[in-house]
Amino acid sequence: MIKINTNNLSFSAELLESKYKDISNEAIKWLIKKYDNNELWFIDLDINHDIEKINTFVAKNKDNFDSIVVLWIWWSALWTRAIMTALKWKFYNELSKEKRNNFPKLYILDNVDPIEISQLIEVIDYSRTLFIIISKSGWTLETISQFQFFKEKVEEKNLDYKKHFVVIAWENSSFKNDCLKKWLEVFDIPENVWGRFSVFTNVWLLPLAFIWIDIEKLLKWITNLKTSFFETDFKKNPALLTAIIQYHTYSELWKNINVIFPYISNFSYFWQWCKQLIWESLWKKDMWVTVVDAIWVTDQHSQLQLYYEWPNDKLLVFIELEKFENDLKISNLYNLKFEDLMHTEMFWTQTSITNYDKLNYTITLDRLCEEVIGELFFLYEFQTAILWEFYKINAFNQPGVEIWKNITKQRLEEQFWKIDLLNGKIN
Repeated sequence: MIKINTNNLSFSAELLESKYKDISNEAIKWLIKKYDNNELWFIDLDINHDIEKINTFVAKNKDNFDSIVVLWIWWSALWTRAIMTALKWKFYNELSKEKRNNFPKLYILDNVDPIEISQLIEVIDYSRTLFIIISKSGWTLETISQFQFFKEKVEEKNLDYKKHFVVIAWENSSFKNDCLKKWLEVFDIPENVWGRFSVFTNVWLLPLAFIWIDIEKLLKWITNLKTSFFETDFKKNPALLTAIIQYHTYSELWKNINVIFPYISNFSYFWQWCKQLIWESLWKKDMWVTVVDAIWVTDQHSQLQLYYEWPNDKLLVFIELEKFENDLKISNLYNLKFEDLMHTEMFWTQTSITNYDKLNYTITLDRLCEEVIGELFFLYEFQTAILWEFYKINAFNQPGVEIWKNITKQRLEEQFWKIDLLNGKIN
């Protein structure tokens, strides 16, 4: 479960309730209306009819492969990395196969950097590697170029590429149909699902199932709690509470830098997903928020100087773990544990920040498991949707992103005339 502690804010819950009661009720009313009109599709992604298909596919194939490679740019790479590092820790791929319960390693290639691609080639055996290609429409140039490259490499090894590639695509896309014609296994992305809100789709359920994560638990807990996110009482609705805190801080107090400060080492990719979600969804019109990461104990020795002395324009969000599963003693001579040290350092960081009159609140996770991680992601998605209503903007588009896509495609056509990759075609 997740708890929100607002004791270190300079304003009271009563102030928020009285000041924003009407706007909160209106926002929730409009979200319910959108939900009833099937416009808030991300809320019902817990109802996934492909779970059995995914589990069957993984059970059938996990012993055939030592490595799973996800080929994708952008949102799915962030989610998959965030969940992988949160639940399977940073060094999962370094574990022996026995300690991985005979599940394969997972690599995520989310770039077209030739150095990174070359390094990946050095650690995989093509005959024992399954590539997961993720592209909604098939028009994502970076992903299609990765697909083309590794398809040729697999064929150069005289391997049947149909056995080494699986595709995740929009259910009605021409890309899906083309892949089916090539006899590739295909999993669907619902047609009305936008990228950064697609957290609970096959996009990352399939890769995560390949590394021994219970995807049914991830979805089941969302089913149990999602109705609470339509509550108008923010004491019962953590997404509404955190949205109101941020709206008040940004709009009334002019503190438009949001520092996400997790005291959990394995949350390094979670903040990156938050950054992408917030920037692409809300950086429009009159909503100007910059998301900054601070890395647990490390940045106590660097960024805190900035937060103490520089302009008071930041809202800090601490994320803590109530109970660490691995409770290691620092020394047998003392009863002091690393968990104690982590909690103590976080407490004094919060205390000192508060004493310097810097606003902050804390999200506490009672444990690291599929249910709690799923709840945290869902909270941030719903919080963003509520802010969308507060600011009256469209959180689902990204016009600025489309600009560079069009420029890149135009430039490639000028340099290389016209190539099939630009139209999502694989030779």
